[in-house]
Amino acid sequence: MRNKNFFAIVCCFLPLCAHAEVLDKLPQIQDMWLYAALGFLFAGVALRIHWALFVLALVYPALWFVSMLMEVHSFDLGPAIVAEAGQSYSINAHAAAIVWLLGVVGLVVWKRRGKLFRTSMSA
Repeated sequence: MRNKNFFAIVCCFLPLCAHAEVLDKLPQIQDMWLYAALGFLFAGVALRIHWALFVLALVYPALWFVSMLMEVHSFDLGPAIVAEAGQSYSINAHAAAIVWLLGVVGLVVWKRRGKLFRTSMSA
């Protein structure tokens, strides 16, 4: 009977000192850059086909990056990520999102510039 009480007391205080791992539930750094590269590639192919398909190809990577950055900046998960992975995880998350966004903007500018050059050369 005495061991049961001791075990119950230990189990009540044990969760107070337990640390949860968060990185196994979040995307790895390689996944971030893979999403940036594949999102840019699919957007480029979709833009060559039709502008509506291009907009549709932007939805999933945009939502993925927004949700990832919301997790990095959340008040409860953010400090746990920094404690476990360091600041490099946050830097890579922001850099991958920015590179994807700049690539998409570059695709739009490239497409618009191509149309401008075609109309000015034919006139």
